[in-house]
Amino acid sequence: MRTEVINGIRSLAYTGFSVADELPFSDAGADLYTKNPKRFYVDRTQFDSAPIIQTLNGVNINNTTTSVTVYFTVDAKNTPAQLDTIIDGLRGIEDTLVLEGTHTRESIVSTNYEGDLLVVQVEYRLTRIN
Repeated sequence: MRTEVINGIRSLAYTGFSVADELPFSDAGADLYTKNPKRFYVDRTQFDSAPIIQTLNGVNINNTTTSVTVYFTVDAKNTPAQLDTIIDGLRGIEDTLVLEGTHTRESIVSTNYEGDLLVVQVEYRLTRIN
């Protein structure tokens, strides 16, 4: 799913922004996305499974959520004019992600401030029964 998200962001082609191939790890105590504003970092695909029905014979039915988080930063004092357009475009990627049997698609946007940077996180969650 990570690759699909990266390809989706690249297809949006926002001027002045780029997509990093590396993971959003910390380097010398600072997250890479805070060191490199206007660059999208896509984390690894995460999986979470919660039982819906558990049977005595060991056949369980689970809700499995597959998620990927995108991080990027911009100058908090001088936010780009297209910031809302970028966030809307990123949210739209959830509709292009393919995961067989998906019954729920979510994109959750959150923001916070680190120094003079606005940190934007977009988490994509696809949930299916298996």
